[in-house]
Amino acid sequence: MRDLADMTAEPLSVLLIDDDREDYLLTREMLADVPGTTFRLDHAPTYEDGLARLRAGTHDAVLLDYRLGGRTGIELLREASDLERRPPVILLTGKGQRETALEALALGASDYLEKAGLSPTLLERVILYAMRQRRQAAQLEETVRARTAELARANDALRDEDRRKNDFIAMLAHELRNPLAPIRNALEIMRLTANDAEAVERSRAMLERQVGQMVRLIDDLLDVSRITTGKLRVQPEPIALGAVIETAVEISRPALDKAGVRFALTVPPDVIPIHGDRVRLAQVFSNLLNNAAKYTPEGGAVSLTVARDDGGAVVEVSDSGVGIPPDVLPRVFDLFTQVDRTLNRSQGGLGIGLALVHRLVQLHHGSVSARSDGPGKGAVFTVRLPVSPAN
Repeated sequence: MRDLADMTAEPLSVLLIDDDREDYLLTREMLADVPGTTFRLDHAPTYEDGLARLRAGTHDAVLLDYRLGGRTGIELLREASDLERRPPVILLTGKGQRETALEALALGASDYLEKAGLSPTLLERVILYAMRQRRQAAQLEETVRARTAELARANDALRDEDRRKNDFIAMLAHELRNPLAPIRNALEIMRLTANDAEAVERSRAMLERQVGQMVRLIDDLLDVSRITTGKLRVQPEPIALGAVIETAVEISRPALDKAGVRFALTVPPDVIPIHGDRVRLAQVFSNLLNNAAKYTPEGGAVSLTVARDDGGAVVEVSDSGVGIPPDVLPRVFDLFTQVDRTLNRSQGGLGIGLALVHRLVQLHHGSVSARSDGPGKGAVFTVRLPVSPAN
């Protein structure tokens, strides 16, 4: 339907469905006498022709006579009730046909006029009003449709978030329960073999490993709380990026060795000064290295490369592992997103490492991105950080 703002650009097209040619000629004369607005009147002299042209929907407005030979305009409106979009229809009735007019309005007519009281001014006003009302109704319908789609997307996102939180809670319970059996067994062994120093030492070492695993899980859980409540903080200071990388590699070396992967480190000889939290940045890069080791099969390759680019520092952690599916890649840094990349999860963890990396890098005014060519093609994580001005 044409916007009313364009009505001065070309004539408004009006269709008259009326089996009386004299009424057509009279209506044409009245529309020709309207000052300011130009109309083009088309005539459909039969019920069938009128229905077909109404269905075509090529007119800005329709004037529909109640009497159409042996049929009525009410019947035509009823037969056209399946149309999703149609121009505004104004029923032309005889005097005192209020019930007929109300029936027409119930069937979707925009308005009605008594033919005996027609005038150019009244005809123009009713046509333009009907067009404006239909336009507003169409805009409202479009707004409702857009809002409904938006709400549907929001509901889908909430359901997905709820599902991922439930998965997280279930996994948390599983991960926290796992160390309990070894701890219980170690305590029982120590009770039964109190005089066997070697057995006690083995049990003590087992307890130490399992308690350490629980501490890491609880630290992860606390970081989840800090992320979701916006309380995650950093304590920046002037540091050398190389020193941070060295610490991160030391932290991740056991995971890399245990995974049996080849590790390559490339760091430029010159000092790259940054302003950041030494501990938290080491956590960023160790998380990325641990993640690469976790999802790279034995014999695969993991590398960490540091370089300068466009005045900033760029750190890339790449692996030759199982890759990231395309549907997961856009939300790989979302909290509670689990990237099941087919390898077992024997190393534990709650799967929040990448969400934590993303937030910590943001707090350092940097950015982190991920790319992968798909399953079996490995993955590359790129961290960009601002470099401090030279002293």
